[in-house]
Amino acid sequence: MRAQARPIRIILGFTAGGGSDIVLRLIAQSLAQQLGQPVVVENRPGADGIIAADAAARSNPDGLTLY
Repeated sequence: MRAQARPIRIILGFTAGGGSDIVLRLIAQSLAQQLGQPVVVENRPGADGIIAADAAARSNPDGLTLY
């Protein structure tokens, strides 16, 4: 594992606890184990996904944010 690896952020446009959130968190957990790097699921519900899309578009272009 890399020293102090920055986390991969996955932005989800749905509320926490829903079906999409549960499945994505299971995938993120498996991905973190395979990559040896933390993976964080960030819920940004509202406006039919526009809030999440905007957050992804405004993130640093470092390749560590997924939408």
